[in-house]
Amino acid sequence: MTIKLSDDEGQTWSASRTLEEGFSGYSDLAALPDGTILCFYERGSTDGKNHYRTGRLTVARVTEDWVRDGIEADVCVYGGTSGGVVAAVQAARMGKRVVLLEPGRHLGGMTSGGLSAVDIGEPRSVGGIAREYFSRLVASYGKTLNWAQPFKGKGGPATGGAYSIEPHVAERVFEELVKEAGVTVLRDARLASVRKEGARIAELTTDDGRTIRAKMFLDTTYEGDLLAAAGVSYTVMREGNTKYGETYNGIHYAEKYKPRVIHRKPGANGRVPGGQGVWDRDFPLDPYVVKGDPSSGLLPLVSEGEPGKPGDPGPGVMAYCFRLCLSTTDDRLPIEPPSDYDPKDYELVARFIAACQKNGDDMDLRWFSKHDPLPNQKWDFNTATFGGNLPGASWEWPEASYNRRADIAKEIENYHRGLLHFLATDPRVPEKVKTDVARFGLPRDEFTDRNGWPHQIYVREGRRMVSDLVLTEHHTFGRKIAPDSIGLGSYGTDIHEIRRIVKDGVVIREGKVAGGRGGFGPYQIGYGAIVPKQSECENLFATFALSASHSAFASIRMEPVFMVTSQSAATAACLAIDQEVAVQKVDYEQLKTRLLADGQVLSWPPAGAATSAVAPRTTIRADSLPGIVVDDDKAEYRGAWTTSNRQPSPIGASYRHDDNKSRGEKIATFTATIPKAGEYEIRFLFTWHENRSSRTKVTVTGAGEERTFRINQREPAMKGRVPNALGVFRFKAGAKARVTVSNEGADGYVVVDGLQILPIALAREEREDKRPSGYAQIEMAAKPVPPDNAMAARVALSPLAKETRPTQGGDTGTKR
Repeated sequence: MTIKLSDDEGQTWSASRTLEEGFSGYSDLAALPDGTILCFYERGSTDGKNHYRTGRLTVARVTEDWVRDGIEADVCVYGGTSGGVVAAVQAARMGKRVVLLEPGRHLGGMTSGGLSAVDIGEPRSVGGIAREYFSRLVASYGKTLNWAQPFKGKGGPATGGAYSIEPHVAERVFEELVKEAGVTVLRDARLASVRKEGARIAELTTDDGRTIRAKMFLDTTYEGDLLAAAGVSYTVMREGNTKYGETYNGIHYAEKYKPRVIHRKPGANGRVPGGQGVWDRDFPLDPYVVKGDPSSGLLPLVSEGEPGKPGDPGPGVMAYCFRLCLSTTDDRLPIEPPSDYDPKDYELVARFIAACQKNGDDMDLRWFSKHDPLPNQKWDFNTATFGGNLPGASWEWPEASYNRRADIAKEIENYHRGLLHFLATDPRVPEKVKTDVARFGLPRDEFTDRNGWPHQIYVREGRRMVSDLVLTEHHTFGRKIAPDSIGLGSYGTDIHEIRRIVKDGVVIREGKVAGGRGGFGPYQIGYGAIVPKQSECENLFATFALSASHSAFASIRMEPVFMVTSQSAATAACLAIDQEVAVQKVDYEQLKTRLLADGQVLSWPPAGAATSAVAPRTTIRADSLPGIVVDDDKAEYRGAWTTSNRQPSPIGASYRHDDNKSRGEKIATFTATIPKAGEYEIRFLFTWHENRSSRTKVTVTGAGEERTFRINQREPAMKGRVPNALGVFRFKAGAKARVTVSNEGADGYVVVDGLQILPIALAREEREDKRPSGYAQIEMAAKPVPPDNAMAARVALSPLAKETRPTQGGDTGTKR
């Protein structure tokens, strides 16, 4: 084979490739700064379509002395992801010898691998090289960024389109960054082993025999491969809520699961009032081959087993997918189905379509993909209820071998190709969907070595390190502040489904959480979360597989944050070399000074900002309180209620409100079984504010009578740490106490947070300060508008509640 060298400033050369039908091969050359030349040679079977179906890489080492002596570096970065590139560039800019190892052939990870509509949260919280990278992207399209403005949507006026990008442009910018910094890049460098000397990594060896020795190592893989090989503690389990006192961890689904049977009509943007997109439709689908007959077996795409108890620890990582970049240009490439395509594999999708049609949906492709526009007639295809995600297929990935991962990636690719073919051809699919699918194809100028299919699978979650500092919901929700900040996170709690499994005879998306963080702004990521325990390793950082709980990681995991943590880790690695200390002993004040000098944002709001930072909050779990406690997530609802945590909740991490809409159509019902006959005090908990209803209708039944109250939710629900009471009620043993909250006749937001039913003796002890109530002291930012006296007079409260009504308090603004 003739090898054609290209001039590249003496650093790298690439060979021309010639692919022919049948058995073929190509060679690539790479040169190290010392002049050593490596020859990479791949052979594999092609199918005449100019791309490999299978292949195996070998290395011809041109200089045997180099093979024997190995590569020496100050900093070794393993993983050519977006974070890996940023880390390598930062270390090189600080004057260190850096080698960047990429197990594949492309740089940029998901940012250049299809995640083109970038999830960023609050752009102003992103600094350093990450900001430089996005600025370069925008410059490629002749635009500039305005970082001083808040985010107004992907590609919105504040960003100049920085977060809606073409993959090949993203990869080009990453390549430019490493070239300019003088970083040595080794591709097809898969980790085989690690050799440690005491608690330090001495060297790593790749599966083709190359050895890299360095003073500091950074794991910038999505899977945490290097940290695992180095013997650092990690988990791939969902910890469960009790582990760290969280709300969204562990097995997750509504215990009293009631899938929607009616969905509201969406607007032009594909969302219904309240925000839900048509790509997240949820209907009660029969999971069995023969409907209603469990003995007939489960349909494809449904997992075996029991769902488990909500909140308990559970196996599995978030579902993976390929983030397709599709084109509507005339020269687009067809999306071929897999060779073993069978429409029976998509029977569950057909049942979903039937349910949508029964609901009256005028379906198009948005029901199967949330897709965002990109430059040059391209689109970023995200997942949906039935989209690119294949729940369950990703479970094995984090700890699997590279060969096994290739098999899993192919399985997910074949599923997605088959789904698109099903939507384009099956007679049960609406014509509008078929027409929509026909508009799209694979782009001819993207992922050219894969005929337009992305080279990077979306690894949303892999291993997660377990270190001395574990970031949890308490940090991402702002209830605790992580010490020694090395960057900020700001995205919502975005957990994709873990399993598609059977509950009560229907299919549920177990594990899925799509929520915010209670209205909190950006939060600090502590230095301790990117370094292992010192006893396990003294010269390693993990910047994606960092130390965080499953639910906290769901917010932290976004690509811009990954770049931020990686730059900070590389900075700390260089300082550890200079200070001759373990990474756990780096002087934080020196680190902070350098990070700020390099443009990193370490606190929110940034220095000079007008708004104040969010104060930490204490979350009181329902099971920590005496008596019978029903949190808002255990209530039953009629109508659309919105979950929020803009105000501190008496119980749990969030509450719900009626959105100040649809008067008389929304009801929240709290139900509890009384274990023992006697008198009980009933306490209705909510968050108070001047925009609340001053005449919220609350009805109590089950005590032999029905009593209705009108509650002023502009006044506090508590006096100090003791909640106000609706009244004292006498119940029989086994009676069902039911409290309903309605927005009928309301004159503001109706809010529910929870219900407590307490034996009267315990209630009196709390009011007499003879025993703690278990609640936190809740304070609002400012006093509310004084309530109308005439209206207050009409508020029905029990004598006990009147005696303990607290002074007024509240806050300002439009918080909900």
